Amino acid sequence: MRLPGKIVRRRPAELLLAVEALALLVFFRVCLVVVPVHRIILTITRGAEPNGDACAGTGGDADESEAGTKNDAERAAEEIARRVRWAVEAIARHSPIALVCFPQTLAGYTMLRRRGVRSTMVYGVAHSAAGKLMAHTWLVVGDRVVLGGEDSAQFTPVERWG
Repeated sequence: MRLPGKIVRRRPAELLLAVEALALLVFFRVCLVVVPVHRIILTITRGAEPNGDACAGTGGDADESEAGTKNDAERAAEEIARRVRWAVEAIARHSPIALVCFPQTLAGYTMLRRRGVRSTMVYGVAHSAAGKLMAHTWLVVGDRVVLGGEDSAQFTPVERWG
């Protein structure tokens, strides 16, 4: 795999993120061939808090300083998600092997979780024009799609993990 100049010219922290993305993408690509999906999901989501609408650690009586902190935390999470998205998509785009939506979603979820950013993996289905069943996974942080969003609108979510 030849790395394009745009990747090579990145800062060391971004290069490390890309290396982490590469390792996780390859790992999950292999896992999806030899390990049942439910086992992979159970393993990587172990200990995760159930998803809900409320942010962890916030109450209904937040004062202005807590609200400012929450906004700062949300901005930090968005920036982390943006960097993880870049790393996963850059490696997947330049890989000689097919790294489709599922390994990308699993890698992105794992990378975000390691950085303390809560995210949700969504599995959806749709029918093609020819009537064949299609599946797609995407990754969501808050109400924003981080990975796999370009196709997610045409799929009906049937399962959420994280």
